[in-house]
Amino acid sequence: MSHQVAPQKPAFSPVRVVPLPGGAKLIFCSGVTARGSVAETLGAEEQAEECFARLNRALAAEGASLHDLLKINTWLADMRDYPGFDAARRRAFADLATPPASTCVGGAQFTTTTSRIEIEGVAVWTPRS
Repeated sequence: MSHQVAPQKPAFSPVRVVPLPGGAKLIFCSGVTARGSVAETLGAEEQAEECFARLNRALAAEGASLHDLLKINTWLADMRDYPGFDAARRRAFADLATPPASTCVGGAQFTTTTSRIEIEGVAVWTPRS
């Protein structure tokens, strides 16, 4: 007798999209960390760079990019990591006249001891002519 195992449903969605009028999209990105990357064992600045790269890939799947972010929320394991995060954030949005709104909270406890930072974002994508 064989048993069929139903595929396990994911615990969360990495990205959720809300269609808006005119073909625009509101894009919610779950928080990302540097988990599983080389940056995971490095400092907060390198982890933040990896987080922004992962957010950008998630947004790209919907035709958007970091430039479409309206708001980011960031959690740091330790507020002493803020300067590294801030440096990476400034580079990520260096060519924008108005960077996204941003909130940062320290003292986060992550599921791995090597994670120093997690970043989530909300973006709006509009069709470009």
